Amino acid sequence: MKINLSINNIVKGSFYQLLWFLFFASAFSIFGRLPNRIFVDVSSLGFLFILLVHYGFEWYKSVRIKKVRNITLIMLPFLIMPIISAIQASRVFGQPIVFGLIAQRQLTMVLCAHFVAIALSDMWLTKEKFEKYFIGSLHIMLFVFLVFYMFVNPARFIDTDFVTLSPNKGYRYEFPDSCIYGLFLYSLFKIWITKEKGWLLSALLSAFYILVYLMDRTQLIAIAGTIGVYVLLNFSFPRIIRTAILAGVGGVIAFGALGLLAPDFLDKNINLYVTAVETLTGEKVAESSTNVRFMESKIALDGFIKHPIMGVGFLSTKWNDGFRSLNKHFYPVDVGILGNLFVYGIIGTLVFYIPFFITWKYSRKIKSKNDALIVSSIYVLLFQFADYFTAASNQKFFGVVAVYFGIVYYYRYRKDNLEEAL
Repeated sequence: MKINLSINNIVKGSFYQLLWFLFFASAFSIFGRLPNRIFVDVSSLGFLFILLVHYGFEWYKSVRIKKVRNITLIMLPFLIMPIISAIQASRVFGQPIVFGLIAQRQLTMVLCAHFVAIALSDMWLTKEKFEKYFIGSLHIMLFVFLVFYMFVNPARFIDTDFVTLSPNKGYRYEFPDSCIYGLFLYSLFKIWITKEKGWLLSALLSAFYILVYLMDRTQLIAIAGTIGVYVLLNFSFPRIIRTAILAGVGGVIAFGALGLLAPDFLDKNINLYVTAVETLTGEKVAESSTNVRFMESKIALDGFIKHPIMGVGFLSTKWNDGFRSLNKHFYPVDVGILGNLFVYGIIGTLVFYIPFFITWKYSRKIKSKNDALIVSSIYVLLFQFADYFTAASNQKFFGVVAVYFGIVYYYRYRKDNLEEAL
């Protein structure tokens, strides 16, 4: 009897883990750029339908009891903005409004914040179960990403949106990599806050993926700055010194190992950062990707100057090849906050920063400073805030911010923090 009960619990737990993995995979658009467009469109529209129905039902309940939750109100600007953007694209470029609306389905992923906050607040599952399924899903995603990079040649997908070709980094999969930074920070805080050394493997694997396969200079600077902020705010001076020494020794060992085992890889990465420094100091602008960024920045700046308040609107690739119609290679997402200002103007760009402003306000009220989930959620959003200045990833992957913001909202108004929320 006990054996059967144990088996049933394992099956039930695995089933719930699968359901929540599918939720987070959809929220993060893990499968959003797969070559099979029918599967992608059907699954994304089905997921969006569930979120919209849930959000509409919450409004129905709010009207009945004449009381609206803050999280429900916070969602409104994000749902209005795509409509305004679609209208603006129609005015500026003549794109039919329906194309603009369909192209911005990703922005509706903000409703994941609403879904997560309600699920936790209304006790659909305990915080501990949610944390287990969430972090378990992040581990599954890391495993999937590593399998693709290590065993599946991305060149076979070069004619699809699933893969891009970078002049410096070669073929790269279009994965929402920010979720791996979330796993890395969670693992790090598990080690630092709760002293659970078993999370070292998870931290090393996620760091391996970030350093070896992502090779994103600005994101590495952003994550280093994020960790630096936490260390400065929470470590004593002696601990800061010890951590710096350990990090230095670890860096020397890592560079030494790479120099022996993969010298070409090490030289390639060093060249990436040397080029970045030379570009910033004005010594070098010959790198092709840098010149492309300058070209894209000029287009974005010119468009923003002409339409500073509402932007030019969002163009769909299914209508006149989208933004590439302005130039053979132009993606607003490449030029960060300037790309957001170009597409959405000052008002729309400020809307994207609402979760960060609210998180900063909430973080001073939340009492669970020794909980790795809430601490990592706050610092993931800090990382995303910094990253948005150089890469407007919100135009492709907004679900990452949404899920972590939903977690922050829940902690702010959970029962053991309620006295401060009133």
